[in-house]
Amino acid sequence: MIRHLKAGLILLLAFQWPQLSAWQAEDPAAYVHPLAAAMSCYDLHYYDIALRVDHKSTYLEGQLTMQFSVRSEMDSLVLELQDGLEVDAAGIASRAAYPAFEDVELRRYGDVMSIVLPESLAAGEMAWARISYKGDAGRSSGFFAGISNAKDRRWGFDVTYTLSEPQNAKDWLPVKQILADKIDSLSMHLECDQGLMAGSNGVLTGVEETGRNTLIYHWESRYPIAYYLISFAVADYRMLSFNARCGEGDSVLVQSFIYNLDDAQIQQEADIRVTAELIRLFSEKLTPYPFADEKYGYCQAPMGGGMEHQTMTTIDNFGFYLVAHELAHQWFGDHVTCGNWQDIWINEGFASYMEYVAGQELQGQADADEWMNNAMSLAKAEKLGSVFVPEDGVEHTSRLFNYGLSYKKGAILLHMIRYRLNSDSLFFHILASYLQDFGGGVASGEEFSAFLEAESGLDFKDFFKEWYYGEGYPQFELKWVQRGDSLHIYSEQSGTAPNVTPFFHTDFDIELLFEDGRTERIRLLQDQPCIEHALKVNGIVSSITFDPDGWLLKRATVIALLPGERPYAFGPNPVRDEMRIRFFNQASIDEIQLTGMGGKEIIHIGDAANPCIIDLSSLPNGPYILLLKNNAEAYQEKIIKISPR
Repeated sequence: MIRHLKAGLILLLAFQWPQLSAWQAEDPAAYVHPLAAAMSCYDLHYYDIALRVDHKSTYLEGQLTMQFSVRSEMDSLVLELQDGLEVDAAGIASRAAYPAFEDVELRRYGDVMSIVLPESLAAGEMAWARISYKGDAGRSSGFFAGISNAKDRRWGFDVTYTLSEPQNAKDWLPVKQILADKIDSLSMHLECDQGLMAGSNGVLTGVEETGRNTLIYHWESRYPIAYYLISFAVADYRMLSFNARCGEGDSVLVQSFIYNLDDAQIQQEADIRVTAELIRLFSEKLTPYPFADEKYGYCQAPMGGGMEHQTMTTIDNFGFYLVAHELAHQWFGDHVTCGNWQDIWINEGFASYMEYVAGQELQGQADADEWMNNAMSLAKAEKLGSVFVPEDGVEHTSRLFNYGLSYKKGAILLHMIRYRLNSDSLFFHILASYLQDFGGGVASGEEFSAFLEAESGLDFKDFFKEWYYGEGYPQFELKWVQRGDSLHIYSEQSGTAPNVTPFFHTDFDIELLFEDGRTERIRLLQDQPCIEHALKVNGIVSSITFDPDGWLLKRATVIALLPGERPYAFGPNPVRDEMRIRFFNQASIDEIQLTGMGGKEIIHIGDAANPCIIDLSSLPNGPYILLLKNNAEAYQEKIIKISPR
């Protein structure tokens, strides 16, 4: 899910959460839904939802029929439904009696309702419940309202649409808002006035004429679905459909409900059709599109962003990265769902990183680099806070959907995992295997970490402790000096949130630029706050670039030190053929002289170029004296000539 402030401008949910700095990463408290215990006695299997809906109102009238199995003895069925909706009737049917329902007592406590069972149900039993309800469901407002009605200011269309994330399905639907209990299958029957269309999850199995100037759109889905991904949208739509390749020889229907206006279709169709390329790409990089037996599609709505409803994203516009993000959620968020809202990274961080992958593959590396640079700027703006959401942040959408942390820093974590694996094929293999193992269910950050370690054979414990549960990012100060053919590198690192995460165990790359134009990449490990590396080099190093490809979230300063008090560098030493001499910040060298150990002059160069290259290949092996003069100062070095290879 992405929220936009206005077209093209992302709203930063950069909420400063007052308790974050006090939270300790070593022992994060787990969020538990207040009704988890009361709802733990049953599992959901099937939802059949029949509603009368309209494009200019959030008034609903209809019923839910649900099938559930008993996990432990129960005498009441607890669900959530906002208290602004009136329940006309509630009934229960045993497996043997279905579809004959027995009216039962209903007790309501605010948004909680308890259906009193005619008799207790034992573990292993299967039963059905039916709830008839009506009323204006639109009591909430804002982006995270469970149901909204709005007019699209650009195109002028009225739309009623749902957005139940994170825990607002209760605004329009009797529901068990527990992430781990996915509903096995779903039927949705949406009755609306003729001239309107109603979109939802799964396959459109038929459009029924009622004979009372209304139509019923029948939708069926047979994939497990989390409660907050059930949706509908109703408006004056038209349908735009095409097929996309989603695997070896397979294709999936892309079925979009867009505003019923020629100009709207003309201006948006090309962007919508990019979905086919993205489905192909993600199916190749990850696994085949996970809901290929049904569809992927869009319901257009003036929501200021997008919401990844399973198989039918609700979306405001069709910008490339928004389309990529919401599509990626079909794998990360829908197929594999976070098992606790504290692990929203499983949804948003992964979908955000697939934006970058889409940019790399379809827009070009320069465009992807711009995306990543922006992501890193947004992540750095969050001085406090972890990607993992603390317990007291779950019920605050500003913290849960913090754009710099849950989305952008979450994406960067995957970017850095990809860097550490040092193999794109391994990285995407791990993602694909993870989707295969956890698909249709839920996962946590800890489970992904353990899976990553098992698949890669690498230890990521420090990484997750510091980057996922920790706060801030590392600051590097790298100093270097060359002495002959030895390059000495000193790296000091500290965290930007030192009271929580004082240090990050980090691999990093440096790029050496030599005087002769050559470059060399070296990967180093910072496993303590201060480290020193001594490297053998062939030539004079003129500069060092830290993390040249921008893999790491960091700040870095690189400082070149003078070798002792000498304002120059020379090398290699020992030398086989050419020696390079360079004075720092000088246009030329006044004088260069090479003598034998007895003082006999062998080479003399006045007003030499800077840098200066001297060919010593013809000299006999042995020691020599190098004399340098510049700015009225004289310097002497001992060098050793050795045989060429």
